[in-house]
Amino acid sequence: MNIKLVIFDVNQTMFSLGEIEKSFLKNKLKKELVEVWFNSVLKEGFAYSLSGKYIDFLSIGINELKKIFLQNRKPFTEELIRNIMKRFEYLEVHDDIKKSLKLLKKKKIRVVTLTNGSDENTKKLLQRNGLDNYVERCFSINKIKIWKPHKEVYLDTCKMMKTKKENTLMVAVHGWDINGAK
Repeated sequence: MNIKLVIFDVNQTMFSLGEIEKSFLKNKLKKELVEVWFNSVLKEGFAYSLSGKYIDFLSIGINELKKIFLQNRKPFTEELIRNIMKRFEYLEVHDDIKKSLKLLKKKKIRVVTLTNGSDENTKKLLQRNGLDNYVERCFSINKIKIWKPHKEVYLDTCKMMKTKKENTLMVAVHGWDINGAK
């Protein structure tokens, strides 16, 4: 394989949802519910994409977060929901990511990110965590208006980077992301 470009997923792959877990615990929700909530957001995004409708991560995230509070009979306000979603700006990088990015840079392999969230937030996270020098560009489904794992999202990223798909590798913690990229 002659890999020229590596595409990194962002949430859970590069960055931990630990900050969101802290917010859940602070509001008397079990931290295990973060995974349930996050998967619900993804499922809803996938479903909307399949039906030809696009709704962004933030909008779906807010709706699904309200459901979690309601299902667990916990009070909430709009401000509380916005504050929890704002925690995405403060996610911490996983320990092995910087080492991986350094290795890719040393081997002169280009790196970009691709997220179902916002590319603006990804840029902030990279900068805040000292990783912005390792990532060439940040891509988001917000531009193409189709959720990953639809193949067009990955193909569009390769096209924008002027790299053949056979010279590109996807790094993601989620199986659906890897399958979509294949």
